[in-house]
Amino acid sequence: CFNDGYWKEMSKNFENILVPYNGTAGSEKAFKKAISLAHSINAKITIITCLEERNTFGFFKTKTSKQEFEKETKAVEKQHLKLEKFAKEQDIPFSSKIIKNGLPSTRILEFAKQHKADLIITSRTKLASRMEKQHYQSTVENMSRNSPCPILIL
Repeated sequence: CFNDGYWKEMSKNFENILVPYNGTAGSEKAFKKAISLAHSINAKITIITCLEERNTFGFFKTKTSKQEFEKETKAVEKQHLKLEKFAKEQDIPFSSKIIKNGLPSTRILEFAKQHKADLIITSRTKLASRMEKQHYQSTVENMSRNSPCPILIL
């Protein structure tokens, strides 16, 4: 575990913190750690949530599956607004993004690279998509093997 002095020393490197967020207790914990760290080192936080459009019948997208996806997207947008409000109350620069479709770990790392994230803060969770379970042990493990920046795993 690192103390605040360590993080202040490292602050020159961590100006843009990325937090993958899926609404679980673990992602809440990662967000709160990011808030605490960002406050002490004057960093910006970006929240990213990955959503997967699901097909209702085999390979076909139906009106129902599209409606479910839109409903899920609206729920995530509401979560992001709550997080943004909390960050603003703490005077922390904040942005958020919803990424659609693709392997979450890959999409998170692509976003981190494209947006020059300096640090990813995440937590381990027992939840994983079917695709992740088939190809990787976990999202966190894949991110830690391939990340373009340091990862703090809670």
